[in-house]
Amino acid sequence: MIIGVPLPHNYQSMRHLILILFLAIGLTAFPDRPALVFITLGQSNADGSAFPDKDEDARLRAWYESEDNPHLAKMWYHACYVQNLETNAVGDKARIVADAPHDKKDAESGWMNLWFRNENRLGRTAMNMIHSCGTWSTGEGIWTAQGRRGMEPQLGILLQEALPGVPVYFLKLGASGSHISAWANPQDDRNWTFFKDKIFKPAMQSLRDEGLIPVICGIWWMQGCADAHRDSSYYRNSLETLVRRLNTELGSPCPPVFIGHIVKPGEQADAPDTSVQFGQGVRDAQDAVAAEYDNVEIINTALCSHQYEKGFGGHLHIDHKGQNQIAYMLSPLVISSWKQQTSHMHLDP
Repeated sequence: MIIGVPLPHNYQSMRHLILILFLAIGLTAFPDRPALVFITLGQSNADGSAFPDKDEDARLRAWYESEDNPHLAKMWYHACYVQNLETNAVGDKARIVADAPHDKKDAESGWMNLWFRNENRLGRTAMNMIHSCGTWSTGEGIWTAQGRRGMEPQLGILLQEALPGVPVYFLKLGASGSHISAWANPQDDRNWTFFKDKIFKPAMQSLRDEGLIPVICGIWWMQGCADAHRDSSYYRNSLETLVRRLNTELGSPCPPVFIGHIVKPGEQADAPDTSVQFGQGVRDAQDAVAAEYDNVEIINTALCSHQYEKGFGGHLHIDHKGQNQIAYMLSPLVISSWKQQTSHMHLDP
């Protein structure tokens, strides 16, 4: 007998035997197993260029080391860094992502536990990649990304608390100073190609190999400082190309795209000089694209606190608390997307 079902006298047919097994176990033993996927793309404010705040670090560490952490949030890690290249075909000084040099690589590509900073050798990461730094957590000077913070650790907390038992997976690629051409223009879309080939495809395949169904519940795009000098029509055409790619090349029908506004001078009450690299043409283009596409939504970051940086002569980057404020703004939108997209699925706790 197999699980209480008598074997047929003549069961040489493997097909017949498999059918009996399925009938005995029942198809309900193989429910859909969706996994929430969140993607971050853009330049430094998307990646997270915040200086560590000791109070925020202590708060995040306390949660991640506590029993409240179900350890269901992961980040795909791929050792990489930002290269400066000569002027490209569209007149931009390209900032592109490249694989880490062999002697700097500190871990193999794959899923790591989401953590509040990069500790890749310990199997936990936030995958920050700032300026010319890499994603790795060892080394000195430009060869470490340990010193900056993004919003994913806070978002991971909020999603795990709101959706008990749901596995949460983050994919992230930021390149400070990168132009939108590196993500959207076929003449210079190496950052998009890198993301799709080195991060997205292997990460999605890994989830499918585990029997999970990836559900993209949000894409965070914050970029525009590098294109502040461009007119609105140029940026709008480029952003539309990127949105079409996000809608058609990721295997998910029109996932929600959240675009962070770059704060203009006078808009941030605590730091009126924010942002020193604002471009109204970029803002106008983002608003126009959001009005055109139902799955694109603008996120107003004017209330997010910023940090002063002498090298930039003003407030350019969102600080550690401000990054976590972004997580609080995004979390209800991501949760709503999850519930809407999985409403027809059997959710196995």
